[in-house]
Amino acid sequence: MAAVNPLKSFRDEATCSICLSFYKDPVFLDCGHSFCQACIAQCWEGSDTAVSCPQCRETFPQRTLRPNRQLGNFVEIAKQLSFQTAAGEVGARCTRSLSNSSVTSTKCSSV
Repeated sequence: MAAVNPLKSFRDEATCSICLSFYKDPVFLDCGHSFCQACIAQCWEGSDTAVSCPQCRETFPQRTLRPNRQLGNFVEIAKQLSFQTAAGEVGARCTRSLSNSSVTSTKCSSV
């Protein structure tokens, strides 16, 4: 069984399933699924009849979008963590040394 990376899971939960980016102005539908406001508006563009959720396909007689402010706050935290992690990966300095037995060892430290 593969180990679960909590940071990746956190980022996945903060990602819109339409644009695959962090949510921007997240809204949720009556079924409970969330999307970026612009993504769901574009998805429903041109539909004169009932609209459906792109994820579960539940249909709705009217376009009811509710702002999801708590998810928006969650996304801001996820962005900060992602940027800090990326900066830590980029800022790591690794040095290699060769021992007498021709085995290479790597030592990394944060910059």
